[in-house]
Amino acid sequence: MIEEYFDITIIGAGVSGLILANEITERTNNKVLLIEKKTKFEFDKNLCFWSIPKNFLTDFADNRWSELCVYVNNKKINLSSDGIEYLRIKSSNFYRIFLDKLKKRKNFKLLLGHSIKSVDSDRNRVAITIGDKNFYSKVCFDSRIEKAYENIELLQHFYGAEIEFESNVTNNSLTLMDIQDNKKEFHFMYILPLSKKKIFIESTYFSKKIFKKNKYKEDLYKYLKNKYEDKKYKINFSEFGKIPMFRLNEFNSRNHIKIGTAGNWVRQSTGYSLQNAFEYSSQIVDCILKGKNLQIKKSSFLNFLDNTFCIFLKNNPEKSALFFEKFYKKNKLITIVNFLTNKAGIIELLKIIVSLPKFELIKTVLTKK
Repeated sequence: MIEEYFDITIIGAGVSGLILANEITERTNNKVLLIEKKTKFEFDKNLCFWSIPKNFLTDFADNRWSELCVYVNNKKINLSSDGIEYLRIKSSNFYRIFLDKLKKRKNFKLLLGHSIKSVDSDRNRVAITIGDKNFYSKVCFDSRIEKAYENIELLQHFYGAEIEFESNVTNNSLTLMDIQDNKKEFHFMYILPLSKKKIFIESTYFSKKIFKKNKYKEDLYKYLKNKYEDKKYKINFSEFGKIPMFRLNEFNSRNHIKIGTAGNWVRQSTGYSLQNAFEYSSQIVDCILKGKNLQIKKSSFLNFLDNTFCIFLKNNPEKSALFFEKFYKKNKLITIVNFLTNKAGIIELLKIIVSLPKFELIKTVLTKK
């Protein structure tokens, strides 16, 4: 059996794994091993985030939008940007940027095309077995999701495609939500104008049940036919995803710690995770440098609000359109973005709470079902 020793092992070279690996190797001398089961990094998803708070990727965005809107019952709500932009970076560019930085560092090693056989930990170290090799480290950060989403009561699940038309079709306005008439599940379309001939369009649902891909594809075809009549187009790229909207069990130990979606780094009520990955990775390295226990500070009040909102959406899909109409119509974009990125102060949080359907939210808090 071949053995190799590291200070820190990270399982999974996704968004959280790469950001955490970069933060650790940049700010410390710890020797880091990053293990990834796939063999190459390709364009497999779009990563979207807000221009505030600024992070390392802000200047590398492939697209940025300052004209934003939401549609509720076919009525358009324009969101005044106040200098705030919505940004998109292709995952292939994200991977390239971080791997270029990491590969230059002597305290970093990447293993591709390897699946984990076992992970065993005690008080002093973590042992990771891959084939005929054992890797030992003081700490293991693990992005693998245990038991998937078996008991999650509400998921955000979606199918999106990059559409290229034969002629010019788009304007500069990004549609965060075009809420569809659906009494059983909350459903909306999400449209990113990428160029004069290209858009990215996504069909998104909030529900417990995940559908067959044909259902999402039919949503796209129907929407495109309605909005763009009989304009000819081709599909360049597609992606499918699912995000838990209630907290997952993290299965953490002292030195085997879940990160990413598995560690509840995804914002429960929104599905945004990129900003959290930067913030939480920074907190982890702060703990390492100070010799403290590896803990991430998360707002218990925000968790309470997220849980309340998600229970409301689960129990009242037919009222969800009203919920989001009030959310976007009665709040300034800076307040909305601060809420979505965990930066809202108590006054902003109170403004958001007051703007939402009060009776239903109070009922949700009292029943917690």
